[in-house]
Amino acid sequence: MTIQIEHQIYEWDSATAGVFLKLCNLLTSAQNHEELELALKQTPFREQFKNYFLWGWGARHLWVAQRCPYNNDVVKKRLLIVEF
Repeated sequence: MTIQIEHQIYEWDSATAGVFLKLCNLLTSAQNHEELELALKQTPFREQFKNYFLWGWGARHLWVAQRCPYNNDVVKKRLLIVEF
């Protein structure tokens, strides 16, 4: 699996960097699509991730976009992509 950061991270508040680091740790700990999907479903940080990020699945990738935690606006360019 490869992870590519494609856009800058907007630091909406003091928690943004920590939440992003937790997400990156989760993404890098998975070995394949199944592990990644399970990790995203079972993480205790799921609700926190949902406040700051929007993600979706493609046939061979996971994409992640950043979301503003205060008004739920989503940044138009995706933040990162994980290819497997």
